[in-house]
Amino acid sequence: DPRGLPPTLFQVGSDEILRDDSERMAQRMREAGRDVTLEIWPRMPHVWHGFAPILPEARQAILRIGEFVRRWTTTESLALFAAK
Repeated sequence: DPRGLPPTLFQVGSDEILRDDSERMAQRMREAGRDVTLEIWPRMPHVWHGFAPILPEARQAILRIGEFVRRWTTTESLALFAAK
């Protein structure tokens, strides 16, 4: 039951073995009224973030994670989430 889940960011590669699962969970969260962001990165495999030293897309994805966390950890954002 996704109704109590916090805002969630899914980053999944287009070649990811768990892509379908990520898409289904994101859809369930949307249907439950949760804040969810699904990013599908072209040609990225499972756990591509681990290749940040050599893969520009991995570094970009990690920066996007930081942006997401900053957006949802402001006082205003936390109050909004608590009200849901």
